[in-house]
Amino acid sequence: GYAERGDYDGKIIIPSYDAEGRLNFFTGRAFYHDDWRQHQLPEWSKNEIVGFEAFINWKMPIVLVEGMFDAIAVKINAIPLFGKTVGETLHQRIIENRVSDIYLALDRDAIRSSTKYVELFLGEGRSVYFVELKDKDPSEIGFERMQDIIHNTHKANFADVMKLRLA
Repeated sequence: GYAERGDYDGKIIIPSYDAEGRLNFFTGRAFYHDDWRQHQLPEWSKNEIVGFEAFINWKMPIVLVEGMFDAIAVKINAIPLFGKTVGETLHQRIIENRVSDIYLALDRDAIRSSTKYVELFLGEGRSVYFVELKDKDPSEIGFERMQDIIHNTHKANFADVMKLRLA
């Protein structure tokens, strides 16, 4: 949606829904470049939210990305982290649903977070794929190219964790 007045005036509004189809979060993103409030978020605890949960098929591989526009660009089973960390509720859903394949497609500046989660998920016995994004984030790369990158990403191992730590 788009807000023409009020607290989110001039913002594109993107909603997220939980597994039962209830609104669990929304974000406001500036439509105009000269808007000094590029991102506008309601008060919330990201530890309690699984972004776009209503659209997630937990039996398929999931793709973890930083923001909602990144998730929209990836489209298929993408979950926005609303930053660089996996919230408690999301981690619990991954465990509860026995997710076996996880793709981490965080921005280049999130190497430390990526390394931490590759190591965590490998330690839990999951197949983890570190999607190396060079200079752009998924929303800049776009759907088709992101799908190519994802499909050509190899499964990570502990040697990859050591390489990431040294990066």
